[in-house]
Amino acid sequence: MAWWTLFKRELSSYFHSGVAYVVLFGSALAQGIQFLFIASMVMQNHYTQSSVMQVFFVWPLFWLLLLVQIPLITMRVFSEELKLGTIEMLLTAPVTDWDVVIAKFLGALVFFLVLWLPITLDLVALQLFSSPPPPVYWSQIGLTALTILLLGSFYVSIGVFTSALTRNQIIAAVLCFAFLFFTFGVSLLHFMQNLNDSVQAMISYVSSPEHLSNAGLGIFDSRPLVYYVTATLLMLYLAKSVVQSRRLKG
Repeated sequence: MAWWTLFKRELSSYFHSGVAYVVLFGSALAQGIQFLFIASMVMQNHYTQSSVMQVFFVWPLFWLLLLVQIPLITMRVFSEELKLGTIEMLLTAPVTDWDVVIAKFLGALVFFLVLWLPITLDLVALQLFSSPPPPVYWSQIGLTALTILLLGSFYVSIGVFTSALTRNQIIAAVLCFAFLFFTFGVSLLHFMQNLNDSVQAMISYVSSPEHLSNAGLGIFDSRPLVYYVTATLLMLYLAKSVVQSRRLKG
């Protein structure tokens, strides 16, 4: 259970960092403003085909916030240890490389999920203060939450990998953002004309906005599950390989 001890240490380190609280406050504020704007727009225009939640998770600000959050959360995961020299003590402790990588990954992932808890308060407020309250579709809520968990796992694993590459947190953040932007940018190719069916199917397979859109409609698709789990494991394996190479060099 060495990874559990490391995980608790990693998670607690977020709540002892001033930057973490700035990110948490900024995220909650941005989510609240976006939710209020979308709720007002949906109710004023009497949308019947889309709910507030469906619009929220395909809105550009949601993706911008997500692409900014992940680098800020993960840039310090390994880079800070490398800069301070504490990585040597960690790698010489009686723990495996997987223990270290999994603990840091889970610590960052849990904090990422904490950043999105305020949206549940917005949904509760919408139910309490709307007249009449909008219907609640638990299948849509459950699938959306699952998709965000899978998507967040993949994006956080990218950040863990890029942080393991360098001791400079800014470089780690920039690398992470570049990877994320490329990954997200592939989904935008869907709007290009004259793409054959096989290319369109491939883009659809990796398109995060499409995955969240389908989840918001209550459509279960096993392909995103396979894609995100596989991609996350791949990135964690790459991070573990980098950590292992540092252990061998040390």
